[in-house]
Amino acid sequence: MKKTALRFVALCLAMLFVLTACDPAIPSTPPSEQTNPSVQTESSTPSELTEPSESIEPSESTEPSESTEPSESTEPSESTEPSESTQPSESTQPSESTTPSEPTNPTEPFSPTEPTEPGIVAFEDMEYSRQSIDALETHYQAVLDGIDDNDDVVTLMDKIYGFYEGYHNYYTAYALANIHYSKDLTDSYWEAEYNYCMDTSAEVDAMLDQMLYALAESAQVDALESDEYFGKDFFDAYQGESLWDETFTALMDKESELQAKYYEINGQAVNVDPYSEAFFQTYGAQMADVFVELVKVRQEIAAYAGYEDFPSFAYDFYFSRDYTPAQAEKLMTDIKTHLAPLYQTVDYSSVLHLYNTTVTESQTFAYVKSCAQNMGGILAEAFDVMETAGLYDITYSTKKYDASFEMFISNYGVPYVFVNPSRTVDDKLTFTHEFGHFANDYASYGTSVGIDVAEFFSQGLEYLSLDYATGGKQLTKLKMINSLCLYVEQTMYATFEQRVYSLKGDQLTKENIFKVFEQVGQEFGFGNGLDGRMFVLVPHFFISPMYIISYVVSNDAALQLYQLEQSQKGAGVAKYVENLDTMEAQFLGFVESAGLESPFVEGRIEKVRKTFEQALK
Repeated sequence: MKKTALRFVALCLAMLFVLTACDPAIPSTPPSEQTNPSVQTESSTPSELTEPSESIEPSESTEPSESTEPSESTEPSESTEPSESTQPSESTQPSESTTPSEPTNPTEPFSPTEPTEPGIVAFEDMEYSRQSIDALETHYQAVLDGIDDNDDVVTLMDKIYGFYEGYHNYYTAYALANIHYSKDLTDSYWEAEYNYCMDTSAEVDAMLDQMLYALAESAQVDALESDEYFGKDFFDAYQGESLWDETFTALMDKESELQAKYYEINGQAVNVDPYSEAFFQTYGAQMADVFVELVKVRQEIAAYAGYEDFPSFAYDFYFSRDYTPAQAEKLMTDIKTHLAPLYQTVDYSSVLHLYNTTVTESQTFAYVKSCAQNMGGILAEAFDVMETAGLYDITYSTKKYDASFEMFISNYGVPYVFVNPSRTVDDKLTFTHEFGHFANDYASYGTSVGIDVAEFFSQGLEYLSLDYATGGKQLTKLKMINSLCLYVEQTMYATFEQRVYSLKGDQLTKENIFKVFEQVGQEFGFGNGLDGRMFVLVPHFFISPMYIISYVVSNDAALQLYQLEQSQKGAGVAKYVENLDTMEAQFLGFVESAGLESPFVEGRIEKVRKTFEQALK
């Protein structure tokens, strides 16, 4: 690979990782409709193959523009006392490889009508208070007592609503703690609050799951499945024994403890160059040890849940995907065959000049605002709400969590966008990406959809911004290169991850994991220069296992929006907007309903190659 190309690898992905939630929260929808409680919207697809060139380092002389700075969040109410922190689950570290956890905010399954939009509350006026697990348990026990006492359905529903109110209060507090902590990772108060939420989330989710299983076995189940409440056949998914028994909960707690340890190590390494030998010998080695233990416990989790391997478990439990690991593996092989060779021939020098100028916060803000206003309708409305209520933070700070995400704050009925910018042109696409998530959540009232579907809206808006944002045309070639990088690099990561979980017993060592990373890199054309230790720089492996393939499949669907827009002005936007409030949770079902082509169709990747060949001439 050319030296210029190697240097460009770290640049070529406009941040895409979107945390949907990194904690295994259980959505209050049947397993067939669950979304990944693990990463929602962290805006950056991990691109850590090589050290970034100096051109993307933030310029210390350029201060973020105050004109678009969101108001600082209010301090928590005084009644909330910080507790001793135990490590956070999804975000304790500002290095590029970290990602604060984003709890899922399940929608109530029994709302008979579309929720009305609440009065929008500015972020600075949102109140935080630590939620008592004991209080939630009281509501939980009241539901169980109501089942035993054979309460009439109205009385029982009052108790169920009481539990859900406490549940949403908890996840609202979790979201606020996550955002505040991400704004300043040195703030010990928010660290403690975030850690408290992370440490108690498995217990909260177990209560929800066990309550639903108990309701499924209750004498009142037929009445509960009326259209007025949960809906027909809702409890079919909760027959038998709940998975969340004492053993399963303990295993999930063990996984959270290891994730917390990973973030603790990241915290210790905050001032160390993550590409340096000093980092890899000390902190990287410790992270690799943690990863070995994570793989072991995840294999235990999958076996206990009755699965043959962890990838199959994760596809069902975290993502509820309607495609299999075998289908994904075939797609990965096609990408390696048809796109990896093209990736090796791209002339990156044609876009490197875009990184020579510092991009300010106000320029980034203006890019996305112009896109939303030019597209109009619900996009313009959503952006106005985000701007007016200060539901975003795109300021630069060395204290911030060094990535980007979007999350829905359920009790306030609004999403929030967090970006720690690089002060490069990438910020325009990163903020666009996160606003795509914001618009989807705003239009659908935070309805949970699968990660693959959610990523369609974030990545799709990036493509559409090329035609609708002021200055978007200038970024077209960069975005096409980014997209090709995404296909190839993320597929390489996903291939690595799939193989790692096949290591068992004495084979499961960090040395063997290093070898797998290097071997997969060679297969994708990265030669012998790829250091196997670099896998620790990708947070998804630690926090959001089996997530990465979502970038690939959703990008394929999103690319079709760009193709539509190029064939007929407005066609891509129309397709985007008409699906923005989709209730289709699963990817293949969504693609079919939207009239798009599945990435798993034979010959699809050959078509994608031709698109890139044309765009990158």
